[in-house]
Amino acid sequence: MKLRSAVIVLLFFSSVLSGCAGNDSENDERINNLESELADSVADYDESLEQISTLESSLLEANATQISLTNDLYELNLRISEIELQIQDLTTQRDELVQQLDESEGNNTYLQEAVDSMDQEIINFENQISDLVSDLQQSQQASVELEATISVLQDTLDSLTYSTAYVIDNCPIDNPGSMINVGYDNGEGLGIQGDGLVTYDEVEYTIGECPGNLGRIFNESTEEHDWGPQRTVIMNGILYFVFDDGEYGAELWRSDGTLSGSHIVKDIRGEDCIVSTDPDTGDQYDDCNNWDSTFDLSWDNIFNDQEIVAGNNKIFFTASMYMYAENNGGFPTLWVSDGTEEGTNLVYDFWSNWDYYCDGCEFDNAGITELVAIPGEGGASDRVVFSSILAQGGTGEQGYPKGEELWISDGTTAGTRMIANIEPETSSWTDENGIVQCCADWDGSVPRDMVYKGNQVWFTAQTESYGRELYRFGLQLGGGLFLVKDINPGNQGSNPQYLTPASGGIYLRADDGVHGNELHYSQGDAFSTNVVKDIWPGVNNSSWPDWLTKFGNKLIFAADDGQNGRELWITDNTEDGTFMIKDINPGGNSSFPNGPMKVLNGELYFSADDGIHGQELWKTDGTEEGTVMVKDINPGENRSLYWGFRAHWHGEYTLVVGDYLYFDANDGENGNELWRTDGTEEGTEFLLDGNTGGDSNPWWMVTTDNKLYFTAFDGEQRVLWRYWDNPGPVLS
Repeated sequence: MKLRSAVIVLLFFSSVLSGCAGNDSENDERINNLESELADSVADYDESLEQISTLESSLLEANATQISLTNDLYELNLRISEIELQIQDLTTQRDELVQQLDESEGNNTYLQEAVDSMDQEIINFENQISDLVSDLQQSQQASVELEATISVLQDTLDSLTYSTAYVIDNCPIDNPGSMINVGYDNGEGLGIQGDGLVTYDEVEYTIGECPGNLGRIFNESTEEHDWGPQRTVIMNGILYFVFDDGEYGAELWRSDGTLSGSHIVKDIRGEDCIVSTDPDTGDQYDDCNNWDSTFDLSWDNIFNDQEIVAGNNKIFFTASMYMYAENNGGFPTLWVSDGTEEGTNLVYDFWSNWDYYCDGCEFDNAGITELVAIPGEGGASDRVVFSSILAQGGTGEQGYPKGEELWISDGTTAGTRMIANIEPETSSWTDENGIVQCCADWDGSVPRDMVYKGNQVWFTAQTESYGRELYRFGLQLGGGLFLVKDINPGNQGSNPQYLTPASGGIYLRADDGVHGNELHYSQGDAFSTNVVKDIWPGVNNSSWPDWLTKFGNKLIFAADDGQNGRELWITDNTEDGTFMIKDINPGGNSSFPNGPMKVLNGELYFSADDGIHGQELWKTDGTEEGTVMVKDINPGENRSLYWGFRAHWHGEYTLVVGDYLYFDANDGENGNELWRTDGTEEGTEFLLDGNTGGDSNPWWMVTTDNKLYFTAFDGEQRVLWRYWDNPGPVLS
């Protein structure tokens, strides 16, 4: 009980101390916070001390059992005494009958029978005493053992103690705090017995939480390398991202959300040194650089951004061991990682020994791209589907390049293969010796816009016969490659875009050569692949559907019907069920609904301009009356939202976590910063001024363990942050 009192006093006293400074208004606010904090602390305290309650309950039960045993012992002794008195009375009566029998001269059969009966009763009583003595001995032994148990329980309770630890590594940089470690100062594990501290394996549980809801958890960059963590994905609760700390170059890193748990996974390229000569002294020295292995690459008007995707147990990403200018296969290729240095390896080198500048070569490529993770199920390995060219140096046909096509890999060299050679190798060329060589493919079908749905990969591909059209590849047994439909017949191509999985099929934007760029729907065959509705009818007219977003069993998107401007639309895949939800900016003006659109509690959130308030946060339930502005964050005609970017360097900047939508907004005072909403005006709140007087631009949002992780610019560098609703209690 002394421990209980000490913990309560410490919780209350530490909280009170933290509120003894500031002006009256601050004190009033602090008092309210203290009341709430104390309530949380007591609630958490009750839960945290469950083990103590269990020990005390066990001790009370043992004491009660001991009392019961003591009563049983008393009753047994009393019963034995009563039986012994009965035996004495019977013995006296028997002796008198025996004397009468000895003195009698007649037929004394009845006397002998009475004596025999008394002898039997005496034997029965003696047997009862024997049984009672045995019970008495067992009860006495149980009593001794119970006394030992009570002693152990009491010693355990007496030895249970606590110490306060100042937590840094497990808290954000901005908010280190204190925690109470409760346990036994017995030297368990790495603990030191009797040092007055409860540490390491001595700790049974902790009380306390890092103070504050916001904090920086990773800050290893320099001003010269200030772009910070990006390309963030989650695997098994761990964040993986690309980062340049100014020492290793841009490489794969990981973080468990703590300072101590954030570190590089592997320095793939390592340090590269050449011997140089100082022009002033003539002295030679090692001139060393640690180049990036993960980088965006633009080559011959082709741009491939660095990519990283996560399965259940594997990370697949693009990286290079060489620079592309080194002429030895320096374009990014496929790597795999299980999150450890030794488990991070090259999967397949698509460029080994190839000379990009070879005679007759007509390459238009910048490495592998379009990575889509296929998570393994039922013990099966994670896989990744991607687009790549194969150009490995060699002799004969094996040395000729195969164009960019669809590949799959399970993270091993043996398990990496091309699964669809849509545009075969037909090109020939004359080499430096004047010999005509055949056959190669410099281009390929260049798969793009890949999505995974129903054990099938849907994508677009380019061929000389059909132009760019919609394809699918079945990964199941008996699956294979299918041209879904030549949507724009001939070799012009329909140029499908924005493939979006939905109920039963895929929505996309495409131009069939008749209706312009309109919304299409496909279930995977030519018959079911059609225009949903010609939203802007007429020759050369297109509604240009954009921001296609699944909404239950329907689809919401932005489109222009030629009369109302670009507004918000909905479809159930029927012509009659495809209509404008609301003319947000009335007349021919556009409200320009933008994403990334997200669904929270059955409502879709988006950015729109009603012509009065500027581009602000809106929501819809799919009906006209249910489409409303959530809040005018930047009052007046000023816009607060600058959504609509799909550029690779932004990542997610809107994300649903729990009962809130987190997003990037500018209220006109604090710049582009982190906000959140629960869907109500009063529940739409500003959370972080990461860059006072400027924009922090919170991007690359991901979530795990009910925490929001994102990167934000603090004025000097882009840093990894986390936000979570602190479960408390906080020990100041």
